Amino acid sequence: MTREFFTYEAYIDRYKTFWSEEGDGRPEIMSREGFQQSMHLLQDCYETYRNMIQLGQEQEASRYYLNIINPLENELAIADGTDNFL
Repeated sequence: MTREFFTYEAYIDRYKTFWSEEGDGRPEIMSREGFQQSMHLLQDCYETYRNMIQLGQEQEASRYYLNIINPLENELAIADGTDNFL
């Protein structure tokens, strides 16, 4: 993934694409500081997820992804971003 992916400006572009249709559940646009905090959190979450998989905890990892990572990806307007921090 390119460095540009991690910028606030790239997030704004993704947000406009990802949330192009108004509807329920559309999050507010994050502040620059909120974006940076959430990206760091997401990076930590991906690491935890990969560790769970390596330890053979597939069911727990699946629930973790569904309940923790996926909502955070949606807030950051990232579609299936598990490879973004490799």
